[in-house]
Amino acid sequence: MPDAARELTEGERWSREQLELLLKARFGPRAVASFLVSSQRRANAERAARPLTARRMRAWMLAGAVAHAAFAAARDHDARRGLPAALGWWAATWLMLDWHIGMLETEDGRPRNLGPADAATLARVWMVPLAARGAGPRLCLAAWATDGLDGRLARATEPTRLGRDLEGLVDTCFAAAALRGARRANTIPPWAVAGELARLGGGFVYALVVYFGQARAPDPEVTRAARLTTPVRVAGLVAAGSGHRRTAGALVAGGSAWSLATVAAALARPSAGDPAQWSATLAPSGTSGRPSACQRSSPPAIDQAS
Repeated sequence: MPDAARELTEGERWSREQLELLLKARFGPRAVASFLVSSQRRANAERAARPLTARRMRAWMLAGAVAHAAFAAARDHDARRGLPAALGWWAATWLMLDWHIGMLETEDGRPRNLGPADAATLARVWMVPLAARGAGPRLCLAAWATDGLDGRLARATEPTRLGRDLEGLVDTCFAAAALRGARRANTIPPWAVAGELARLGGGFVYALVVYFGQARAPDPEVTRAARLTTPVRVAGLVAAGSGHRRTAGALVAGGSAWSLATVAAALARPSAGDPAQWSATLAPSGTSGRPSACQRSSPPAIDQAS
C-alpha cells in the first residue's frame, strides 16, 4: 500500500529511521554496529513483551527439528549425513524469526501470534534442506501447494508483516535448493540452472539496492511482474525431479526468460522509479494477503525486529 494510503506502524517508522541513519553514515562500521545492537535490543524487548508468541515459536522450531531427525532416521545414509546441515538451517530460521518477532503484527500495527499462514510458509522453509539433496516431484508440488495455501490462509486470518515479507525469501531459497538438488542428480542442464539462478539473484539484488539505497521497498509492480510464469518454472522442477532432463531445461529456461522479459517491461515504466508508488513496508504486497511465489523478489527480512 502506498505511503500516502495508510499510516506506517511504529515498527515500520523505527526501521525506516534506523535505515536512514545508516544511509547518512554511508554504512560505516560504527553505524552498522549501532544498528545491529539497537535491533537486538528491540528484539529482546519485543520478546519479553510477547511471551506467548515466543513460546509458540520455540515449540514450532522444536517440532521441526524433531521432524528433521525422524525423517533422517527413516531414510538412507545420505539423509542421515545431511541432518547436521538441516538442523543448522532450522536453527538459523529460528534465530531469524526471533530477531524479527516485532514484525508479527498486522498492517495497522496490531500484534498477532504465529498462525496457520505462517505455519504453511515455515513448512516450505523446512523443505529447503530436503530439496537441496534432491527435489522429487512430490516435494516440489508440496512446496507449491504450501505457497498457494499460505496466501489463502493469510487472507482469512490477516497477514503479518513478517509472514508477508518472509515469503519471497522462502520461495527464492526453495527454488535455489531445488535447482541444486537437480544438478546433483544431473536431471537438468547447467545452462537452465544458470538462467534461473540469474533471475533469482537479479531480483534479490534489485530489492537490496532499492531498499538500502532508498530506505524504501521495491516497486511492487516490478516484483510482481513475473507472477504468470511461476507454473512454468514449477513444472520444470517437477520434470527435473521426474528425470525428464530436456523438458526440465526447456521449461525452467523458458520460464526464466519470460520472467526477465516481464520484469524488464515493468522497470521501463516511467513510474517504476517513483518512490511515491512503492509500498511503505519492506516487501511488495497488497492489502488482500500475501502475494504468490512469482510475485516476490524480496530481500531477506531486514526490517530488524520491528
